Amino acid sequence: MRFIRSIGLIVALATLASLAGCGVSKDKYEALLNEKIVLEEKAMILQKAKDALKNEYDNLLRDKMDLSTRVETVINEKAALKSEYDKILEEKITLKAAYDKLLAETRGVSAEQTAAQAAQAAQVAAQAAQTSAQAAQASAQASAQSAAAKAR
Repeated sequence: MRFIRSIGLIVALATLASLAGCGVSKDKYEALLNEKIVLEEKAMILQKAKDALKNEYDNLLRDKMDLSTRVETVINEKAALKSEYDKILEEKITLKAAYDKLLAETRGVSAEQTAAQAAQAAQVAAQAAQTSAQAAQASAQASAQSAAAKAR
């Protein structure tokens, strides 16, 4: 019996509490509603700032990609010019050797002097080939750096 009375008391209290309201006054409700509105406005401002930063980031990324393309173009042009320079240098060396040979024939220079000049021309050609190889190596390194910069 005691158990039934305690249940009845709990039901009576629950009914009384529901009739009296949940304990939130109108002032508290309005204060919370105003706070919610202020927070929504702040969220909208933050969203606009986020969008502006994203646009700025996109613009910077596009500029970076444009600069990367320009750098790659310049590196390729440099390699092409270096290749052209090496060809011209080799042609110059070949022409110099031919000129020296013709000059030796016309002046009647001895065979030893001609051989020495030919050896000297071969040394110059070897130096030109070494310079060309170094330039190709530098160009390959520059291309690798450009690719690494582009990957970033």
